Amino acid sequence: MTYQFQNSLPKLPLPTLEQTCKLYLQIVAPLLSEQEIDRTQAVVEEFQQESGQKLQQQLEIINRATKTSYVHDYREESFSEYRGALVINKNFGGILTPISQPELPQAQLAANWIVDTLKFYLKIKRRELEPDRDSPRNGNQPMCMIQYENLFGWNRIPGIKRDQMRHSPERENVVLIYQNEFYSLQPLKQEKIAPVGEIEQQINWILENTSSTSCEEPALGALTAMQRASWAVVREGTVALDPENAHSLDLLDSALFVVCLDDTAPANIEAASGTVLHGDGKNRWFDKPLQLIFTSNGWSGINVEHVGIDGFVVMRYLYEVNKERQQNQESAQNTSVELEPPTKLQWKFSEEILAEIKQAEAEVEGFISEHEIKVLEYQEFGGNSIKNYRMSPDAVVQLAIQLAYVKLRNKIDSVYESVHTRRFAYGRTEAMRSVTPESVELIRTFTEQDSDQAKYAALKKAVAAHVSRQKDCQQGYGVDRHLQSLLRLARAQGMMPQIYQDKAYKVLGESTICTSSLAAGMGMDLFCFGQVADNGYGIGYIIKPDSITVSVTSKYQQTQEYIDLLRLSFSELGKLIAQESS
Repeated sequence: MTYQFQNSLPKLPLPTLEQTCKLYLQIVAPLLSEQEIDRTQAVVEEFQQESGQKLQQQLEIINRATKTSYVHDYREESFSEYRGALVINKNFGGILTPISQPELPQAQLAANWIVDTLKFYLKIKRRELEPDRDSPRNGNQPMCMIQYENLFGWNRIPGIKRDQMRHSPERENVVLIYQNEFYSLQPLKQEKIAPVGEIEQQINWILENTSSTSCEEPALGALTAMQRASWAVVREGTVALDPENAHSLDLLDSALFVVCLDDTAPANIEAASGTVLHGDGKNRWFDKPLQLIFTSNGWSGINVEHVGIDGFVVMRYLYEVNKERQQNQESAQNTSVELEPPTKLQWKFSEEILAEIKQAEAEVEGFISEHEIKVLEYQEFGGNSIKNYRMSPDAVVQLAIQLAYVKLRNKIDSVYESVHTRRFAYGRTEAMRSVTPESVELIRTFTEQDSDQAKYAALKKAVAAHVSRQKDCQQGYGVDRHLQSLLRLARAQGMMPQIYQDKAYKVLGESTICTSSLAAGMGMDLFCFGQVADNGYGIGYIIKPDSITVSVTSKYQQTQEYIDLLRLSFSELGKLIAQESS
């Protein structure tokens, strides 16, 4: 069932060089001066007539030969070649929607999530998960399901030059982390899941019997927050030191997922956002695609390493689990599994490795302290009211994001928005560039205090331009993936065309404002991720029917001031829409 449409999905289209260059000039023009535009037009024309032609021909050959897409192998390699820290920079976090108020006690809550997560895992294993479909407005087209294979039983193994993804779910174990201690649990045997009550007992045993001094012990999880090459060396040294270490790492690598039991008690959603994005940087295993996080006072969340998965996989998983939780029923099969006591993972460390762990603890503490997360829960309107005025909710939010940024910094910078391409086989995302000539004109009408009629006319044009560009990206016609694939080919042959050394390409790649949205009503109340540029923002938003939740992460770049201006921009646009539409 899961893959019934897979072989019939079309391949991601390869744009022509002329298409991409023309769109590229349109995208970068609002970000450049007139003199810079002239320079960019010259290097783009040169690229089209000279090196770009050869590179495009090579890419066309690759596209014809591959069973995936022209961009797939490059994207997978670029993810695995990243050498920085995963925490904040690459992994994203999410706060999960509570089913009850107050939420269940920590052990019971975690046990329920383990059981329902294993039910979802079995759907994937048995290929019983119904295929995803695009939205009704896009024709309910079936979408690629390949990424679901990458959610469970995977681990990102650090390497010197490139990481590897290791898939080894044979044990079908789950690893729990509490106060830096690791425990392996076997709640699934022969496709039968242990009862919630028994799993809860085991978790309570861990909570009660883990030494209160464990937090003073080496925080092994901090190693996964290191730079990747450094972590690769330490991991190799740890494996070589003692067979027990190799066995414990093998249990971690093979685990279907990781459960983090935190003894913290976040006071509000803003504090909880920090918990799910990074926590203390120690009671985690950032190499794992899926970490479930449960605090002592009832907050629950996830942390996702997404080299092999994007947000839609996580949202479908959360949607299915929340259906199970709301039904609050255990299947009959959950009564026949005898649960063995949890196995504590054992470690032996040399003085050298202990020093590396201490260094990693200090580094991750410092790295976390460089960042802040602020949250806006905007209650005056949401997706429903925007749709009632026949406008795209995503477009309105994106325009508010740009307007607030200009209010703060008095300039326009590059805005990145992630757009899925899953209607194609092996499709992942395209980078949409949200700044358009129309959005620039809209901002001008606000900054120069034009009439409401002029602002509204500009708003309608800006919304239409946003929707048009978004549709192009969903169809595979952006510029980033194509140009990046050509660049990768050029570098492999010792070439560096002028187009990639031009200011326009550098400005585009900075992505000062990096944004992404997830669907409402799927089981996540908020999600967050780090900024791309040191002077920029990472903005995650969920447009709910009657509200909008936004998280903004930055390196102390006037984050609260930006949040305040975003609230004001929402209010100004909302008032304008209601007033001029009536």
